[in-house]
Amino acid sequence: MTNDSVKIPTGIFGGSFDPPHFGHAGILRSFFREFPDCKEVFLVPNLQNPLKGEKTSSPEAILEMLQLFVSEFEENVTILDLELKREGPSYTVRTLEELGSSYPEREFYLLIGEDNYSNFHEWKDWKKILGSVKTVCVFRRTSETIPENPELGEVSSKFTFLNNPLLPVSSTELRREFGISRENRGVPANLRNYIEKKGLYRT
Repeated sequence: MTNDSVKIPTGIFGGSFDPPHFGHAGILRSFFREFPDCKEVFLVPNLQNPLKGEKTSSPEAILEMLQLFVSEFEENVTILDLELKREGPSYTVRTLEELGSSYPEREFYLLIGEDNYSNFHEWKDWKKILGSVKTVCVFRRTSETIPENPELGEVSSKFTFLNNPLLPVSSTELRREFGISRENRGVPANLRNYIEKKGLYRT
């Protein structure tokens, strides 16, 4: 077993990524800037968020879009498809169990949005999640400040709030906009071309 003092700091960023967009890129760059010891982030696209509806795109399309997305980064960003291969809702606690077993030399930093921070105490085995990570990095989506969650007061030391730029768009808004116009500016050009070629998000 590797000693904790020499474990490799590694970020974990999950989500639908349907599609990935400039807001996701801003979060990653903020994370690498604020946690310079972390040299790698695992992107973990989910199959089904337990608190949301079904996704629009196939797992294959999500992976192809993410491959194009990470090609824009100089930093080390690795895509893991373990949740896409797992049937049923994508629970973070299970993912952390799998990653802890597969990467015992890693120390994980979990990235979540302000909306997830607000309901984090409703996540499956949320206290076990906190015990599995070094810290939970909360990024802003639309708020100037992170909303308070009094349910997490006793464990507030496990959370760090990123100073990331606000997300200009959400994946939900982008899917709707792509259904209206193919000139969407919320994603890199290579992704926009892929979405056009595959006919994704057409209404």
